[in-house]
Amino acid sequence: MIRTGTTLNIVRIGCDITYSSLKTIGERLINAFNGIIAGYELAHHDSPFIESIDAQLLTMILQQEIGGHTLGITDADLMTGDKDEFYHTIFGGKNPKNDIAVVSTRKLAPKKITTSSDYELFLDRTIKVSLHEVGHNLGLTDHAAYRTAPDGTLCPMSRGEFNKFGTAGYVRAIIDGRGQMFCDECTNFLQQVYGVKFRTGKFVNGTWIRLEKRNNG
Repeated sequence: MIRTGTTLNIVRIGCDITYSSLKTIGERLINAFNGIIAGYELAHHDSPFIESIDAQLLTMILQQEIGGHTLGITDADLMTGDKDEFYHTIFGGKNPKNDIAVVSTRKLAPKKITTSSDYELFLDRTIKVSLHEVGHNLGLTDHAAYRTAPDGTLCPMSRGEFNKFGTAGYVRAIIDGRGQMFCDECTNFLQQVYGVKFRTGKFVNGTWIRLEKRNNG
């Protein structure tokens, strides 16, 4: 079990995502998990250029070389042993035997990144998949249904129905639809397990805006 106030290791694995983007991911994770993650450390794992890598193998490598509570981010496809074409590569995964999660950016970028808006979309998607996988590290489970958070966006743990949309459709319908605020079920779980009280708020143009609850009647 990860302890409250833990430090998250964010490891860039042989990809060209910038360190400033990794810092943005780290700050968003700290805000989203509200005290469970106290800080983050950035690291780079040298890796030869590869198109794909077995997801389980990558988590084992990171466990041996980094350890602790770790999120690895790679631009290689994360492979599984599943024969289904959709499930054969995954956006992210978590090793159930440790606290290592990995995210692939391969299918998250627009076809071409030529503007700042294109890159912001790519970074936003990477943050959302990272929230999902770090959520698994903290004990959260997938929502097969499209469960919403208080701000109306999909909970980061919403998985949906994979084969309903196809890969590109899944990114637009599910990942783009997720927000950075958790649903009540996830929030209650994290509060009970980690003893933290969640703030109600959301990111607007990169800034955390606190949402005040109104009493009806």
